[in-house]
Amino acid sequence: VLIGLQQAIATAVRNNLGVQGARLEQAVTQADIERAEAAFDAVLFANTGFNRIDSQDVIFAAPGEIVPTVFGNNSKSWTFSTGIQQPLVTGGAVTVSTNWEWQKWYPVQFYFPNSSWNDNVQLGFTQPLLQGFGSDVNMAQIRLARNADRKSMQALRERLLALVAQAEAAYWQLVLARQRLTIQIWLVDAGVDVRDVLAKRRQFDTTLAEYADSVAVVENRKSAVIRARRDVQQAADRLKVLMNDPSLPIGDETTIVPTDLMVEQPLSASLREAITTAIQQSPSVARALLDIDDASIREVVADNGRLPQLNLNAQAQWSGLDGSYGETWSEIGQGQFVDYIVGLSFSQAIGNRYGEATFRRARLERSQAVIGYRTAVQDSVLQVKDALRNVVTNYQLIGQTRAFRMAQAENLRALLVTEQTIASLTPEFLNLKFQRQDGLAGAQLQESTALVDYNSAIAELYRAMGTGLAMNRIELETEPDDRSR
Repeated sequence: VLIGLQQAIATAVRNNLGVQGARLEQAVTQADIERAEAAFDAVLFANTGFNRIDSQDVIFAAPGEIVPTVFGNNSKSWTFSTGIQQPLVTGGAVTVSTNWEWQKWYPVQFYFPNSSWNDNVQLGFTQPLLQGFGSDVNMAQIRLARNADRKSMQALRERLLALVAQAEAAYWQLVLARQRLTIQIWLVDAGVDVRDVLAKRRQFDTTLAEYADSVAVVENRKSAVIRARRDVQQAADRLKVLMNDPSLPIGDETTIVPTDLMVEQPLSASLREAITTAIQQSPSVARALLDIDDASIREVVADNGRLPQLNLNAQAQWSGLDGSYGETWSEIGQGQFVDYIVGLSFSQAIGNRYGEATFRRARLERSQAVIGYRTAVQDSVLQVKDALRNVVTNYQLIGQTRAFRMAQAENLRALLVTEQTIASLTPEFLNLKFQRQDGLAGAQLQESTALVDYNSAIAELYRAMGTGLAMNRIELETEPDDRSR
């Protein structure tokens, strides 16, 4: 199967299992935002019940007063209540509710009105005035959930950046493995040519030791070919795992043939610009900044937790009582019977050790987050410098190994010219010829390795700078977030 570099990277980004898991993690954090925002959803509540009472009771009776043989409580009632409670971002809540109660007492003639409707409408308001007051405290969980969602996005970016670099490195390793196989096959063919020449000259000037030595060299090179073929399959399997292409399952023995070759053009990059870009684009630095924001949010909440609890509770009730359901609500509408209640509740832990310790811990955690940010920046700078240094070094090695390969090729060519002029092949000459062949093969492999390392170093530099996705024209689909923090 022919595969280009961009096709391999695109397939890996689309199908890689690790990336799929990171995308699911982001979906989980988005669900957590919904859960946090649900704390301010209005709540509808309702209750109903039926009560039947038929019991005896004691009464006070003056001397000489006629007392009935049985005195008790005999009634039945039906109740229904419903309302809506709306939590507020200030920490309080507004409640609007209504209660309906129908009652009938026995004996009927002793009570009026009988039966009766006793209904009311209630408006309640609760609000913490010190501890628990304000949107900064009560919306903290929403802000933390949004930061967690942003962190999951940065984790997805980091996973994709690493995947792009890994996929490119695996692709070039496959190219290198195939070139190593080609070199090993050439060594076998060159050794076989020498062996066959010696076999034809055994009747003239070739000794048994010289021929046996050539046979041993050829067999050893054939072993290297077997190992090289194994390396090609292993490199292809590693690329398959990263790509996770359904058409190229890891259990299949389909051979992947890379169609792209390594680039040799020099890369122009400024260390200062690369470091600046890395600090701006690095997912680890972005996550460290979000950690500082999380710690700041928790510090605000902990600071508020040091305050005393002072809660305001206010309630108003409009009531009506009549034998007719409609008349009862008419009385409520006229506002003839209105009850009010306003109260304050106060509490404070003596010494307030829990609140002070929680605040002190939050401040220490924020200091830790700041240190974590500095560490992330430091690590990012180090990664950029290492990657850029590897790019420069490997580019220099391309020219150096190429010169070495050309020198080895000239060395072998000169030996072949000499071979045409000598009268007989000595063991020393044959050993030198095999060494020159191995030297040329090693030089070719070094040049290919330098090219692979150079291209892999460029990919690693883009990963360290956080621009690997943009360089490969990969865009993350994100939902617009217009919610204020």
